[in-house]
Amino acid sequence: MEDELTQTEARLDVDALDSIYADDLMVTAPIGICVDKPAVMSEIRQAAEKAIIGRYDKEDLKVRGYGNTAVSSYRMTAWATVEGAELKRALCITNVWMKRNGGWQIVARHTASLPNDTPPSGEVRT
Repeated sequence: MEDELTQTEARLDVDALDSIYADDLMVTAPIGICVDKPAVMSEIRQAAEKAIIGRYDKEDLKVRGYGNTAVSSYRMTAWATVEGAELKRALCITNVWMKRNGGWQIVARHTASLPNDTPPSGEVRT
C-alpha cells in the first residue's frame, strides 16, 4: 500500500490518489490546521498542473497492523520545481489506513515539518 502511495504521489497521479484517499479523509497540515479531502485534492490538482517532481524519497517506514486498520509512519523528502522555483519538502508523515469494501484507503494523515523543510510561502501543504 505504501509503495503504491509513494509512486502515485511522486507522479502526482490525481485519479489514483483520489481512490487511495477516503472520502471522509482528515489531514492535519504542517501548520496545524485540519483539512478534508476536497481541500487535499484541490492542492494535488494544482500541484499536478504546476509542479515537476525531481525526487521523492521515503525513509524509515514503519507499519503496524490492527485488523482492518493499519498505521504507517515515515520521513518524506521531495524536491520539486514549481513555476520555476526550487522547493524541498521534508516531512514526517503518519497515515491511518482502513480496509473498506475489500480495499485499503487512507482515512487520516498527520504531517509535521522537519527542520530542513522549505514550504512555498502562502500555501497550506498537505
